[in-house]
Amino acid sequence: MNLFGLVDCNNFYASCERVFNPKLINQPIIVLSNNDGCVVARSNEAKALGIGMGEPYFKVRSLVQQNKVAVFSSNYALYGDMSERVMNLLQENCAEIEVYSIDEAFLKLDFKQHTAGDYCTYASNIRQLILRGTGIPVSVGMAPSKTLAKLANHIAKKQTTSGVYLLHPDDAKLKTLPIDELWGVGAAYQRKLNAAGVQTVAELAELPEGWMRKEFGVVGLRLLKELKGFPCYGLEPPLEQRKNMIVSRSFSKDVFALAELCEAVASYATRLGEKLRRYKQHTSAITVFLMLNQFKNNQFGNKRAEGQLCFSKTIELPHATSNTNELITWSVIAAKSLFKEGHRYKKAGVMASALSPENQLQTNLFVDEQKTLQSAQLMKTMDAINQKMGWNKVFFLACGTQQDWKMKSAQRSKRFTTSWEELLRV
Repeated sequence: MNLFGLVDCNNFYASCERVFNPKLINQPIIVLSNNDGCVVARSNEAKALGIGMGEPYFKVRSLVQQNKVAVFSSNYALYGDMSERVMNLLQENCAEIEVYSIDEAFLKLDFKQHTAGDYCTYASNIRQLILRGTGIPVSVGMAPSKTLAKLANHIAKKQTTSGVYLLHPDDAKLKTLPIDELWGVGAAYQRKLNAAGVQTVAELAELPEGWMRKEFGVVGLRLLKELKGFPCYGLEPPLEQRKNMIVSRSFSKDVFALAELCEAVASYATRLGEKLRRYKQHTSAITVFLMLNQFKNNQFGNKRAEGQLCFSKTIELPHATSNTNELITWSVIAAKSLFKEGHRYKKAGVMASALSPENQLQTNLFVDEQKTLQSAQLMKTMDAINQKMGWNKVFFLACGTQQDWKMKSAQRSKRFTTSWEELLRV
């Protein structure tokens, strides 16, 4: 019996906060988006209070205060590190794994001569291993296809106490599951299926293949086959090389001055250089974009802007590079060419494209190769210092020292696993 498993961390962001602060167990928790704007994660207790996903924080502030809800700014350093720990444990205990998102992973379970009970025991052991190793609770769904494994995980999380469920195509629970719980079925699909009299997953699985292909094409036919237990999608191979990288942030307040805007762009170019070197890649082109505040921009008065809100410029570099100094130089040049006096900017970003492996560098006759090698060594030294002494200990002055535009994170918890200064004290 060959099965796919889906391991999903329960309320991942909230669970990460609870690992290092057990007082939060059974207490409602919400995590906010960039600049503490909207709710992007909720514990089950917060969901029970009626706090919706994506709801602006100012709309639920009174509800939060009345019910003593714990509020946190997004702590991506902590969440990313905890995710990596969960995935490492999965990779140690399963030969084939696809990391699907920060809190989800598909497994290929093709153990020979095992019964359904053996698979459930294996899944339970995985849950206990991750809980003991990281403190993160997970749910495990298993089924003959990835689409059914997604549904199995939903059932395991919502309808079981064990957190494990093995789903077969003829399972009675499919008769009560609405089609909007199905992976890949959006609002447009749902309306069309409802018009055809399909309300549940089981009803969808009974549709003729010819009708499904005519109405929804090959993608719809694959969905139908997956529901019947015939896998059409295997595990995706790990991404060896990225096609592009981007660093972008919203500002904590609107930016008017060119100097502040250049500081922000330089800071994002610095992060971009670090990402390129981490993945051992170089970029041959960068794109800088600036976004206006559509509600407050001076050019449009107090009305919502109807004109262009985002401006961008792409620059082809003289040679492929991951050197932070060069990325800052060209990014600031692009930002200066886009900047217009009197505009209120709310967001900026820098994207690297035309990426190539660092060991396949195409040199340029007009660029001093010795200087290129020296700058690479300088970047390596800077990265080593920052990794050893703490993030941003050494940086380019172009990034600024005050950074009043920096993203709000007033309620961020400590980076317990990645910062020496913020280690948990017991």
